Parts: sequence; C-alpha cells; structure tokens
Amino acid sequence: MNYQELQEAKQTFRLHTLEKDYKPFFKDRKEFVRRFSPKKIASMAIDEYVEGKQSKNSFCYLLERKLKPLGSISGINSSIFGVWYSAEQQEYKFVSRFGNDYKQAYKLIKNSIIELIEAGKIRDYDAIISNPLNSLVKGKILSIYYPDKYLNIFSKNHLDYYLKSFDLDTAELMKQNVVYKRDALLAFKDSDKDMKKWSIDMFAVFLHSHYPQSPAKAEEMAVKSKDEKLEFPTVDSGDIQFVDLQLTSGKQTTTSKTHSATPSPDYEKEARKYKKLGDRGESIVYKAEIRRLKEELSITEAKAKKLIKWVSRESDAYGYDIQSVNKDNTPRYIEVKATQRKVGDMDFYYTESEYETAKKYGKDYYIYVVYEILTPHPKVWVIKNPFENGEGVKMKPVKYKVQLSTSKK
Repeated sequence: MNYQELQEAKQTFRLHTLEKDYKPFFKDRKEFVRRFSPKKIASMAIDEYVEGKQSKNSFCYLLERKLKPLGSISGINSSIFGVWYSAEQQEYKFVSRFGNDYKQAYKLIKNSIIELIEAGKIRDYDAIISNPLNSLVKGKILSIYYPDKYLNIFSKNHLDYYLKSFDLDTAELMKQNVVYKRDALLAFKDSDKDMKKWSIDMFAVFLHSHYPQSPAKAEEMAVKSKDEKLEFPTVDSGDIQFVDLQLTSGKQTTTSKTHSATPSPDYEKEARKYKKLGDRGESIVYKAEIRRLKEELSITEAKAKKLIKWVSRESDAYGYDIQSVNKDNTPRYIEVKATQRKVGDMDFYYTESEYETAKKYGKDYYIYVVYEILTPHPKVWVIKNPFENGEGVKMKPVKYKVQLSTSKK
C-alpha cells in the first residue's frame, strides 16, 4: 500500500455527494427489510421469492437487482438462490443439496434465511459459515439487514485483492472464510482517522470505485504492460529468510553525468515500478522485524509490534521507512529497497533526503534489501549504514532539480 496514494484518494473521494446520491438506495433497503421480516419470510409463498416469474417484487429480484448499488451479486445464474423458476421449461428448479423436490428445497431455504438473519444479529460466525445458503447471497442478506455491521463486498477474489492492496494478507487470514476477511477490512477502515468516520456503505463505494482498482481480468492482464503486471504472493514472517552478504572493498565514488549513445532510461516509469516493489518490500521488512525482535528479545508479537513504527505510512518526510530497535534497545532506522532479482549485486535510487538521513543517524541507520520479492520466500539482506565508510558503494546522479527563472518582456 502506498500511503501517499491512499491519502490522495481519500481527499478526492466525493463523500458527501455520494451520500446524497445513495439516499434513494438506502430508502429501498429499509423498505426491503420492513417488507421481508423474518415473520413474513416464514409465510412467504414461493412466487414471492423466486426469480424467473418476471416479478419485480420478489425477494430474489429485489435483493439482486433493485439493491445492486448496495453490493452486487449479479452475473451468476439463478441457482445461487437455491430454487428458481425456469420460464423456458415452465417449472421450478432447485439445488439438490436443499432437498429432493422444489417444495422441500424452498422450505429449507426459507428457514435458512431466517436463521441467517438471527445469526447475523448476534454475530454468530459459526452459524453464518455453516448456513447452507450460497456465500454471495449470505453476504448480501447480512449487509442489507445489518448495514452497520457487515461489509457489502461479497466476492472472495475482490476481498483478497483489497487485503493484498492494504498489506493485510497474512497466510492465516487468506485461508479463512470471507466473513473474517470482511471484518479485517472493516478493522482497517476503523484504524484510519478519516475512514473511521465513514459509513460501511461509503467505504465499500470507495474500494470499488476509487482506490484501489478492481482486480484485472485475465484477458485484461494479457494486454497490460510488464510494469503493471506485478503480482505479489502472500508472505508471512516465517516465509522470510535473512541472508548474510559482504560488500566488496573499494571507496565510495560519485560519477558525473555522462553523454552516452545509449537511450536514456524512462526514469518516471522505473520510479512507478520501484514504488510498487518498495511498498511491498516495506511490508515484508515490517513482518521480518517483528520476528527478529520476538527472537532476539524473547518477547510476544504484541510487544514486538509496539517497538516498531512503520513511519512511511504516516509521512514521506522521515527520510526512512521503518523505525525499530536493536538488541540493546537503541533505535534502528531502516530504509527499505526491494528487487525482483535473486540474491547478489543490487542497485537502487536514493533521494537526497534519504542520503542526509543516513549521514544523520550514522551507526543506527540500516538498509534492508529485499530480494526475490515476487516469490513466496523473499530474502532480506540487512546492511549497516554503508555510507559511513563507503566501501562497496558507488553513487551516480541520475535525477536533477530544474529551476526556471523568468522575467517579463
């Protein structure tokens, strides 16, 4: 996750305008809940439930179509509702797991909806997960009846994408049911000073329409540039390996700009790519530091987290990415650089601010190089401030500040 991109996205999000735009849909939701109370559902005739009878007032039609702006479950056939009417064959169809005929299936489905509503009220996740209704339908019903409790995003692929985008994709969470993934995203929302004031509805709109973008489809990925196809696997702290390398001898040198016949690199494009790699690298180093402190100081994960500050998430002004501690409790200031390459030689861009920070903190400054970042088992090389003696380091200027002086004619 890029902190600056998130801040910019929040600032340009038309919250109040969208809240006004969505008022009619909120009204439709209240009417749906009033109309289809558990008592009404218990006595509801099958034609009041099914799709396929051309009724625009049935439970399934309203849930899927009229309330679509409050969470989409469209694009899948009517079988997700368990029982439906086939206009072509002029008969009721049903999913076999609900019974031996459509009447038996419909009875179980009605009972399941009522049980889901009751379980949702008290957050009984075991009952919600074991409920036989389709997962998408369960998610939509819960978000309609309890919009202040349940996130109205239902697709596992979308949930996984957002978890990865916000560096919430632990191996344990990615294996869990979607109800826990939705909760993790809501916890992230409530941890943000701005988004915690938003309704869940507006948070979902933000995720879907503003930042981050929806996961690309396979056919779209085929035409995207190589830079845009970076896919990061889920990595837990136990998947990270520390490596020990030595810088080769030789004094630090700074060369002047040369005039080569080789075409100039597209530094802007490279910067975008390295930013994506860098963001993911910071996430990996944060996890690695938690593990290091747990092992070196013999403390719990909760205590380790209190000793680490991921400062680049707050601001880019620090000049480093993560603040941690050494074994003797002295501070450790960490700059993270990441690459797709295998362990070995490494080159990266350094800003003037980062270089000044390295000089400022001296022996307490570290560079963490993350290798093989696109694999499930990245490697981390911890380098004590290499600028203090300059051995094995070469610096070449590739960016310039341009000032234009003007005068009136």
